[in-house]
Amino acid sequence: MRVRMTVTTCAVAFAALTLACAVLATTGGKNGRIIFGKEITPDHFQLFTIAADGTGEKQITHAFSARNPDWSPDGNSIVAELESATSARVATMSADGKHVAVLTPKGFQGQPSFSPDGKWIVYERDLTEGAGNNGVWLMRADGTDNRRLTRNPFSGSECGCDTDPNFSPDGKLITFVRIKENERRQALFAVRRNGTGLRQLTPYSWEVAIKHDWSPDGKLIVLTTNADFVRPSDSANLVTIHPDGTGKTNVTKFKGGAMNAFAGSFSPDGAHIVFRLESGTTYSIAVVNRDGSHLRRLTTGSAKPRFIDWGTHG
Repeated sequence: MRVRMTVTTCAVAFAALTLACAVLATTGGKNGRIIFGKEITPDHFQLFTIAADGTGEKQITHAFSARNPDWSPDGNSIVAELESATSARVATMSADGKHVAVLTPKGFQGQPSFSPDGKWIVYERDLTEGAGNNGVWLMRADGTDNRRLTRNPFSGSECGCDTDPNFSPDGKLITFVRIKENERRQALFAVRRNGTGLRQLTPYSWEVAIKHDWSPDGKLIVLTTNADFVRPSDSANLVTIHPDGTGKTNVTKFKGGAMNAFAGSFSPDGAHIVFRLESGTTYSIAVVNRDGSHLRRLTTGSAKPRFIDWGTHG
């Protein structure tokens, strides 16, 4: 049996992924390169970047399995999750994948993202088996001053998890996905950066994907509904909501399950959303305008791009 890893797996076994698993927090600015992951061999991921027009693909990690990247606000570094068969740890690296610095001890820590000022990293941590142990944690960008913000109250045969934490652009709130029942009941929550004021933003019936992102202006959050096909005859689609959970608006409107969209992130200029578009066994990194217009593919192939994040780095 593989290691129980709620952090990297969005609440399943360590190496198994749900349909849209990653961490994002888009910083406003010039649209730079897009980072994403590919599964090179079973359960072994590497990170790649491409230009905003889909050209110039580069592999930036090689020596270790890496997933769930997030660009720093200045675009000069990346925080990501490095994994092995027995552990997952949070690390930073330069934009070219070099100068790796591991920030957390052996154990199960992942899904990291930067604060808007780049001084803090919020992440998921799983201390031990059992309800109330998994939760969202906060630490300084050098790995010091760790503090717990949430505890997921649910447990089961796989896990109850608080995952994919993201700062709001003003740095006051942290949103995250709380998993009540794996691949069936997942909802978006928000909490203040000191761990108080917990609020549920979406109903569990939406069955949101793990991956979500704030618009740089702080007015919208993009997420995926029907992520694990609880409603088999429906598609997974991108929606946006206001930070208080109101104003649900469909960005994509696929029906019947033949086409599906899984959230990546907003562009740094806030005008676009990058996401994974699925059509049978064909997968694309695609971009759509914030209002749902002008959908276009940047890449197309048989490899499924994951953990898509749009940075300001050129």
